Formats: sequence, structure tokens, C-alpha cells
Amino acid sequence: MKSVNVHYEIEADSVDLSLEGETFVGEPKVLVDQDVNLIDGLPWKDEGFAIEPFLSEDVHEEMIKGLTQKVKNLVADAGGTVDDDFTLERYHLYVNDEIHLKIAGIIQPGWHIDTFPVDFNLINEKVSQMVNQTVTAEAKHIGIYNYFLRIVRPMKFQDNNPPHRDVWLDHLRNAVNIYVPVCGSNQKSSLPLVSGSHLAKESEIERTKDGALLNGTKYSVPCVISYKGNNPTLERPDVKKNEIMVFSPYLIHGGGYNMQEDCTRISLEARFWKS
Repeated sequence: MKSVNVHYEIEADSVDLSLEGETFVGEPKVLVDQDVNLIDGLPWKDEGFAIEPFLSEDVHEEMIKGLTQKVKNLVADAGGTVDDDFTLERYHLYVNDEIHLKIAGIIQPGWHIDTFPVDFNLINEKVSQMVNQTVTAEAKHIGIYNYFLRIVRPMKFQDNNPPHRDVWLDHLRNAVNIYVPVCGSNQKSSLPLVSGSHLAKESEIERTKDGALLNGTKYSVPCVISYKGNNPTLERPDVKKNEIMVFSPYLIHGGGYNMQEDCTRISLEARFWKS
């Protein structure tokens, strides 16, 4: 098994990780050219992502309130305790590694949209408006209609996926993704990506053959080792409170390490296919 050091530049921060696994370079083809490209023809088709205002203020507040209760319930279900001082930003103060690992296992499959705190059709409609066609979070080909929470504690590098393309997992092709800040999302913690990389040939990316084993943690997604012959350099789009980022899953993204010292980052994520 190959062992290499992986280096990323994310805004002003550098990340070095130890990788174990076989790597390879793909074929000289652009995956998105073979699939349903839901952002083709849009003003941001070359960048691969766009940011817009999200919900009305009252609906957004209702969403945050409901997601806060969901996370509090998760902590309790995993064997932790919460008190009146609990906030999402302080999540890391209420869990240890064991409890957080249990929670990560619980949330990994996501939840059906019927359990979302507000009408999920509002999100379907917003994403449809941004891509100028009707899309839905219903994945008929895999029989799910789910949303996900990503919980990333400060300075815990095992809490998020490494840089990858979702579409290296075939069932995630032909879609668009969303990233919505719930708490603690800023230029030190938000989801990074490589602008324009959705248009890159597979031969321009070195990656692991299977899910990455980084710093002893196994991930379900392959890991990007290099991009166009260089260490990957990612940017963190500035997605503010009550904004939504829609992005192509063909983009290199991930490595959303939380470089804050005392604030948990939580985000809402979902995928959308043509209706």
C-alpha cells in the first residue's frame, strides 16, 4: 500500500495529511460532458457555483430553531447531555470524540425531507430558480429524498471529507449540490472548492482508487492528490448567513477543515436532480 504526504492550500491555510492507498490518473475525458449538466448555459457555468439569498427571515429562523433541536436530540441519543447554554456553535463543548463519532454515524444516511423543520419545497423551488429548470431532491434512481447535516468541530480534521468529486460515485452524477450555512461558517471553516474544476479532464487529476485513508480515518470518497500537476489550491466561497450556494458535484470540493479555535461549523447539504 502506497504511503504519501498530501498537501492542500485552502485560502491562507495549509493542510498536510498522511495518505495510504493506491493512486492513479484518469482518462482524458470531461465527465460532465457525458452527463446531465444542470448548470449548462447559466451565467456561472464556467465557475461551477453561485451564491444567492436563501429564505425569508422568519422561515430561516424557524429552520435554524428546528435544526438546533435536532442536533440537541442527536447529542442526547448518542449518550451526551445538553443544558440551557447549548448552542450549535458550542456543540464541540458537549461531545467527546466517542459521542461525536456516534452522531456522525447517525447522520451519515441523512433524513427524509418530511422531517425538515420547514417546507422543503421552498428549497426545491429556490434551487430550481437558480438553475433555471425544475429540480428535486428526490433521487428516484436510488430511492431516497434526503437532506444532510455536516457537523465539523474546530481543529478536528477527521470531521469532513477530503477534496474529491462526488461524481466518482456513479449514483451522485447528473445533479447539483447545495451548501447552506447553519452556524459557524466563514472564511476559516466553510466548504472549499476549486473553481472551474468541473470542466477538467480526468487525466488532469491524480486521486486515490477507492475511498481515502487519511491520518488513519477511512472515507467513502476518493481523495484528490494533485490537480494539473500541482498541489490542490482551494477557495472558500463567502456564503453568508441565510444564503445558499448551489454548485456542481463535478467540481473538486471538500477539505472543509474548521480552522476556528472555538466554534463548530454546521451546514445543510442536499443534492438535486432534474424533475
